Amino acid sequence: MDKEFEAGYFDPIRPFYDNEVPDAIERLLAQPSFHSALRYVFPELSGDDVKERLRSLHSVDEFQAKIISNAVAAIIRSSTTGVRVAGLEKLDPSKGYLFISNHRDIVLDSAFLNYLLFVQEFPTTRIAIGSNLLLMPWIEDLVRLNKNFIVHRNVQARQAYEYSLRLSRYIRHSIEKENCSVWIAQKEGRSKEGYDQTQAGLVKMFGMSTEDGSEGYEKLNIVPVSISYELEPCAGMKTMEKYIKAQTGTYVKTEGEDLRSMQLGIARPKGRVQFTFGEPLSNEKIQEAFSSGTRNEAMKTIAELIDKQIIGNYRLFPYNYLAYDMLHHTSQFETKYSDKDRAAFESYLNEELHPLKGEVASLRKQMLTIYANPVVRKLELNVLEA
Repeated sequence: MDKEFEAGYFDPIRPFYDNEVPDAIERLLAQPSFHSALRYVFPELSGDDVKERLRSLHSVDEFQAKIISNAVAAIIRSSTTGVRVAGLEKLDPSKGYLFISNHRDIVLDSAFLNYLLFVQEFPTTRIAIGSNLLLMPWIEDLVRLNKNFIVHRNVQARQAYEYSLRLSRYIRHSIEKENCSVWIAQKEGRSKEGYDQTQAGLVKMFGMSTEDGSEGYEKLNIVPVSISYELEPCAGMKTMEKYIKAQTGTYVKTEGEDLRSMQLGIARPKGRVQFTFGEPLSNEKIQEAFSSGTRNEAMKTIAELIDKQIIGNYRLFPYNYLAYDMLHHTSQFETKYSDKDRAAFESYLNEELHPLKGEVASLRKQMLTIYANPVVRKLELNVLEA
């Protein structure tokens, strides 16, 4: 019998089943920090009322509909000027898809995506999350209640193949056998410099669970998704990381840094946000990728097909054009922004850079690069709108 059908094979990585929900909720209710989060989501309810509401839930779908959707709606109201979605009309809500997107915020990329699917009456997706982000046991309980599955990071080389194979099988099993969509970022970790590019190694991992060549990729129903934030989440922290790496050649995360990134990403202003769903990769394009060279070349070609849609559908905002012109000392995109936009961007840069320690001009250049790189990528792929 294939491992993917052996009882318990997916247990180390899968989300919770419905029958595991009550026990997971009890564990969450025993955590004081979880109660703090609940007060943010349901400020009008007493502690006993919240407990009663949670204990009435008996499925993952109920947990998402009655708890997570409220939490995400509160974040949207408090930290954005609106979240828009485009392209869903291209998709069939009865089918499972593999959504591959750029990655800018640890929590909100997938949270916003699932919220948008939920309000549009599409099934929500299973979400890939790195094991490095499961900083406390209750966080693991929370994310597994929210359809997250675990991608093990920093494993020993001899274990890497088995972990990757299990992950590949789980993604394929979700889409092909359970007709459930999956979201995964286009590369490991967030883009810290605004330069979005799909890793060919990720595409190769998808194929570990099949020997069917191009047909195996066709069955995954791959859909590139573009995530655009007007204000880059955690821009100051990303700038500092890139600055230190440029100065010293390396960067080592401090203790609790991922948790601070989660908190800041949720709380700080993000301006306008847009999610754009692309066209599912066509069977013809996938077959062409496999017929034009080696398997490794096919993986690279599929990654490029994904990139062309992610970058092509990425929504640029005035700050992106401004940053490009400021960084390159040009007026190439001056029609894309106003004097008011320039003044607001200068004020924003000063506010974000003020608490950072280092050489001001270099820090400023790093932050401008984060905002300019989406324009750079569109120019590189020749998909910049007029």
